Amino acid sequence: MPVDNNLFQKNANTSLVARIIWQRKSISRAEIARELNLYRSTVTNITSYLIKSGVVQEGRLLESTQQGGRKAVELSINPDFGCVLGFDIQPSHYRAVILSVDGTELWRETGSFGFIPITDMIKKALDRALEAHNNIKSPIIALSFALPGIVDDTYGRIVTSFPFGVADLDIRAFLSKEYDYPVYIENDANTAAWLDILKNHAWGNAVSVVADFHEESRMDENIIGIGAGIGLIFSGKVYRGSHNAAGEFKSVTWREGLNNQSGLDVEVLKKTVDDKACLAQWIEDSFRSFIPMLSVIDAEKIILHGRPFSDRQWVLETLQERVPSFLGLLNEYKCSMVFDSQDECVSAIGAAMMCLHNLFSVPDLDSAGQDWRLNWIETIDTLQKQKQ
Repeated sequence: MPVDNNLFQKNANTSLVARIIWQRKSISRAEIARELNLYRSTVTNITSYLIKSGVVQEGRLLESTQQGGRKAVELSINPDFGCVLGFDIQPSHYRAVILSVDGTELWRETGSFGFIPITDMIKKALDRALEAHNNIKSPIIALSFALPGIVDDTYGRIVTSFPFGVADLDIRAFLSKEYDYPVYIENDANTAAWLDILKNHAWGNAVSVVADFHEESRMDENIIGIGAGIGLIFSGKVYRGSHNAAGEFKSVTWREGLNNQSGLDVEVLKKTVDDKACLAQWIEDSFRSFIPMLSVIDAEKIILHGRPFSDRQWVLETLQERVPSFLGLLNEYKCSMVFDSQDECVSAIGAAMMCLHNLFSVPDLDSAGQDWRLNWIETIDTLQKQKQ
């Protein structure tokens, strides 16, 4: 469809200004104009629009410059403008959060509905979050879901998810029948990567690893006891690959026909949750597989999330004993290893943060006309209608 250049430029400039306020937390109009190389009149017009729309708020007076003159006014994102509901949906449990537009966590919940169809689980988790939202005054910007498997975020559908046993499932169409909010879905490791860009300053090339135990494997012989996903970050953006399958991890021992991620014995994988010897085998198998990946992409950081990495010292000792070449590679490429395994809601928070990245990103011509993307003009209009 043809691009409205005036509308596109307005969205782009608005996103530029909103993004720098979001990133800096506090900044003056003069600093925005200087850092973005925009006319002060342009910045004044945009910030006036954002303040009038409730996106930005004015705060305290900042210190005068050495040249003197009128003190500048602090600008920041108004946390009450809106919020995003983020979900991490897994076969045995869900994790849900609500983040305000400035990234502040307003609510979270973790739980399980038992083994039920994925659509039932999504709807139940969403209803729990909407109930909690009744006590939050800011309107809803979007709903965002982290899911295991290959996910096509453009069309809002699951291409295939082995953990759930589903394929070609249109989540966006399913939810739009009942809920009138923008819906986004993404692979669970990729949402963690979106969070890492901001939280762990992964502004260059980085790798996010999200691992978790599956205790339900004790009750179901078809469920493997541990799993991991990888989020790839290139130049501060999450890379999805040619078929949305980037990061769908297979270890070097994996063979065609296996339903799990490695060639390790299934009984070993099932025991990783409470047997350190079995977990050590999984760590060796996985980190040997990371060596060629890290050496090729020249990553600045590898960030480890999830309970299998919770004992930092033990993991380092295991790597030193079993995969010293991995640690040697990190040293040679000056790649740091970050342990960020304390928060089990990392993928749910990342799902919400992905939407905020989307909203605050500067649109490019390739994305013009793609109605599923968030933009300021439509978001402001929609949220004002919610408030009414």
